[in-house]
Parts: sequence; C-alpha cells; structure tokens
Amino acid sequence: MRISRLNRLSSLAVVGGLTLALVATLALAACAPTAATSSGPEQPLLAKDANGTAIVIPTKAPQRIISLTPVDSEILGALHEQAQVVGVDNYTDYPAEMAAKTKVTDANSTPNIEQIIALKPDLVLSYGHETNSSVSHADTQLMAAHITVYDLPALDLEGSIKEIRLIGQLTHAESAANALAAGMQSRIDTVKAKVASAAKPSVYMELYYGNGPTYVFGGGSFGDELIADAGGVNVFHGDTSGGGYPAVDNEAIIAANPQVIILTDGATPAQVAARPGWGDIAAVKSGAIFSLDPNLAQRPGPRIIDGLNSVAKDLHPSLFS
Repeated sequence: MRISRLNRLSSLAVVGGLTLALVATLALAACAPTAATSSGPEQPLLAKDANGTAIVIPTKAPQRIISLTPVDSEILGALHEQAQVVGVDNYTDYPAEMAAKTKVTDANSTPNIEQIIALKPDLVLSYGHETNSSVSHADTQLMAAHITVYDLPALDLEGSIKEIRLIGQLTHAESAANALAAGMQSRIDTVKAKVASAAKPSVYMELYYGNGPTYVFGGGSFGDELIADAGGVNVFHGDTSGGGYPAVDNEAIIAANPQVIILTDGATPAQVAARPGWGDIAAVKSGAIFSLDPNLAQRPGPRIIDGLNSVAKDLHPSLFS
C-alpha cells in the first residue's frame, strides 16, 4: 500500500514490507532555483511554488506536459489535457488514459532525469518534498536543463481547489478548471451543511496495521480534514507527528475508544474485531467499521470530494440515505 501525495503522497518509507507514502514528515525542500524570466498574460493564483520559483502563466498553452504526481495526473485528466501529457509518474493509475502514458519514475518515485529531458517537456508538474529531496533533486536538475518545473503541493481542501484552478491557468484550461473547482466547493458546502447540526462521533481512520507500529490519519492530514468536514472528530487529531500520519500503538487506539472505524488499508471488519483487545472498542461492539478507497483519502485531487461524501455517509447514514 502506498500513501500517495500528500502526495502526492510520497516521501517514501517502507513499513512492514509495504510502501507507505507520506509516512515521513511533510516539510518542504527549501531550495531557491532561478525564477522564470518571461511574463505571462495573467497573474497566477500563486506567486511562487513550494521551491520558491516564480510562477509564470505561459503565453501559449503547453503541448508537452509531464506529471510527477498521481494527483496532478488526475487533475490534468479532469481538465481534458490528456493529449498534451507525454509522461507521468509510476503511481498514476487514474484516469485510464493517463495511466497508459509513459512512466518516468520508478517504484520509489525517483524520476528518470534523462528520460524526462528526452521527452522535451514544456511543463513539468512536481512535488518538491519528493522530487527535490536529498535522494533525487529532480526539480533542480530539470530546471538546470532549462525545463519549466512547478512544485504545487496542496496542504488542505482549499489548497487543492486553488491548485486545480492554477493548473487550469498554466494549461490555458481556465474554464474547465474553474467549473471543476466550483463544483467541488459546492459539494463540500453541501456536506458540511447537512452535518452541521448532527452529533459528532469519534473516528479512527487507519492507514496501515500490521507488524510493528500502526499508522493512522492524524492532525494535518487530508483524512483528518475529511473526518471534520464529514461531521466527526478524529481521535488522533491532536497527534501531528509524521507529517500528520503518526505511528501509534495498539493500546493508544483501544484507549481512544472510537465510535467509528474507517479502514483504508484493505483490512476487513472481521479482522479488526479479532485484533487483541479491540473487542472492547465502541465501534467494534456496534459494527461501525467501514472501508474507504485509499485513493479517495490520500489524493487531494478531484476525487477527494468522493472521499468526503463516503465518510459523511458512514458517520451520518440517516442524513445521506
């Protein structure tokens, strides 16, 4: 299993033999590459990317785009920019047309610099915590090759919507991006309005359970925000370690006694009930154990709203019947 972006999710760590994205801290690389010098036709929604590079809207729409994150790939797909995409990261698997594109990173999300340069991109969408890390420094290397690279990590739902609109600016697909963003915001507002007056159950959202520590969605993660907007209270909201994906022990989970359990690691309710000591947890006693597609909790792109709706239905089924 991998946690994808926040990343995007992907400063990679291997836990219990499984690849986990974003188990590591989300501190962004702080290099200061040379800013773009040409001027674009409009002001970008963000003045600089996470690397400190000045964002410039190109006068002509890019024709050879590379996405180094699954989230940016999904955004480009949603904006109908597939024809302009010449390469994607190893974990891009949606939509199908994007998944079929040339893969330019390996299983560790390390970009193949030579391959990317050979594809002659006029825009690369990156995530600096991954691609400008101490392992690869891909952003810096690509910019040294005079390739336009923008690092656009979204840190919350509002940031995700802004990123979609910004990518719309960069690709000259503003109308599609603004319509998509407006639709997402409308769906968020609808969910929040429905649950506003409802009692807020305590929620445990699991990322990985196995040999060694258990990883959960803590404070600052997208899962934490989904729980709050869906009308719940994350039992590990106060733990922001691991970049919002803390490692916790069995005793801490049992002591938290959540009323609802949401699984994103493929575990089943029967497996959860059989875990030592878990039979006393309120959610296990009541059978309030649900599964959520990890991509809907871990990828802050267009489908993150589907994740929000799913969580809201699990927490407040009578309001979403």
